[in-house]
Amino acid sequence: MRRNVLVIAILVIAAALVSVATLPAVAQIKMDMNKITCKDLLKYSSADRTFLQYWMSGYYNAAANNDVLDFKRLEANTAKVLAYCKKNRSQTVPNAINGNAS
Repeated sequence: MRRNVLVIAILVIAAALVSVATLPAVAQIKMDMNKITCKDLLKYSSADRTFLQYWMSGYYNAAANNDVLDFKRLEANTAKVLAYCKKNRSQTVPNAINGNAS
């Protein structure tokens, strides 16, 4: 009895894995981060804004050969960049970061 339950569970899991494997792959999206404007950033959802915040932080920290995430610094810089973006919507996000983040 117990063995039958185990066999059925394995078959259900195998069927689920096979069905997932046959789904079409999701297309990758390419995004030029240098072209995102402050106007774009301000329209993003909170989740998308957070993603961009961490991506850009990783990019700039890697460029500076820094592998430590300073969360307080990240939050302070994000506030500065957002304040700048609210006044300068046509600027790109990298320009806002370069002029306002420390």
